[in-house]
This record gives sequence, C-alpha cells and structure tokens, in this order.
Amino acid sequence: MKKIISALAVGAFVLLLAACSSSEEAQKKMTAGDLLDKSQEAMDNSLKAVRSQIVFDDYAVTVYDGDIENPEKAGVKFDMKVEAFLDPKKIHIQSNVIPRGVKAWNMDVYQVGDQVFTNDERQNEWEELQSGSIEELYGSLASVAYPILDLSKFKEFEDEFILKPIEYGYALNLTLDRDGVKRFKEIFPDFGPREDGFTIVDKMDVAITFNKSTSYVTSFKLSSDMRNYRDGNSYRSRQKLNSTYSYFNDIEDFNLPKEVSNMAVE
Repeated sequence: MKKIISALAVGAFVLLLAACSSSEEAQKKMTAGDLLDKSQEAMDNSLKAVRSQIVFDDYAVTVYDGDIENPEKAGVKFDMKVEAFLDPKKIHIQSNVIPRGVKAWNMDVYQVGDQVFTNDERQNEWEELQSGSIEELYGSLASVAYPILDLSKFKEFEDEFILKPIEYGYALNLTLDRDGVKRFKEIFPDFGPREDGFTIVDKMDVAITFNKSTSYVTSFKLSSDMRNYRDGNSYRSRQKLNSTYSYFNDIEDFNLPKEVSNMAVE
C-alpha cells in the first residue's frame, strides 16, 4: 500500500513539473510583438467601455547664450479623468489644466463620434473644435493614451521591448538611446525638446502593463529627460505621462449637456 501511495505521489509530482515546464515554455515563446498584437485585437473586438486616468506633465527649460542665471521655464500639466464608450464613441473628459506660472483652470470635453466639444471655465461657453482632434488640446503624447492606449504606435519598437510576467499579467519595458529617441519623435512630434540640435538623453523609459485574462492594457507610463544644444543655446525637456485603465465594459452611462446634444446633431 505504501508503495502504491508513493508511486502515485511521484506521478503527480512529475505531472506538475511537466505542466510548469509547458507553461514556462509557452511564456518564453510569446514575444513583445505577439503581446502587442494580441492586446490590440482583444481591445478592438471586445472592449466597449473604459475609465481612464491620464496625467501628463510637460516641462521645458531654455538657456540662451549660456546665461544659466536667467533660464526661461515653461510647461503645462494635464490631469484628465475619462469615461469612454467606444462604439459608437461617446466620451467625457474632465480635465484640470495647470500651466507653469499661470492660474490653473478646468476644462470639460465631450467627444461624440468624430466631433469634439469643449467648455473652458474661463469662458464658460461650449464650442466645437473644428479639427475634431483631441491632439489639438493635449498634444500627441497624451492623445495616444486616450481613451485607451493605441498600441499600433509602438509596433516600431516591438523588437526592443523587454517582456516579463507580473502579478495578474505582463509588462513591456522599453529604454531608448539617442537613435531610438529620434525614431520615437518621428511618431510623436511634440516629444522631447521642440528645437533641433545635438541631443543628450539622460532618461527615456516606457512601461506598458496588460491584464493576463483579457489582454487589455491596464497602464502606460513614460518618463523622459533630455537636452538639446544648438548655436550656444540649450533646451531641456522633462516629460512624464502616467495613465491607468479600469472598469472595462463596466461604466455607467451619462447624458450629454443640452448644448452639446444640440451641436452634435447639426
């Protein structure tokens, strides 16, 4: 009897090892490109609604003719709370706009289909953006994270991402050097220093996390610090973007303001 029990225990242990080995082998075979494709397909096919929190901090310092005692500082921070229905598009953004050195203000934004409507509390009047583009309001970096991350923008770097398992999912991590930053800027024009010149990259990191069961993106982080030098002037850019995604297909419906409803059907 003891021999039978022992044999069964050994057999169960061998099966467990085989299952673990098979799981690890499957994990090793999945590439960053596979995960990007799988996640984008899953979100395109089954993600109908999402809640997003997007914070983008864009800070710049310019020093002219080496005058480090009198740097010119500029920048803006956007704090966006997003409730989004994706098909058809009905999206509400509550955003706090915090420019450097200027009083902050709140902005209400609705997107209905391809139409975008804004209400800036400084004017308290609804208007339609003629471009119909969120990028016009928040820039190319923040808009790629809205309302859910557009993974197609990152296919260029699929061979450079490092894939690793994390609790409840996967993470893709990316660190770029000067050549990588140049390619990144071709995709996101307002990334990094606005002026051309010799670039020194102190930091450029990207991290994307995915839910294992749904393959949906759950967070996106970007952190960069770089400097350009040209004609005796230096331009420093520090940018941070942190977005999280939750309440997948589980947000409450909302009504459009009367003014937006009227303009949306014109």
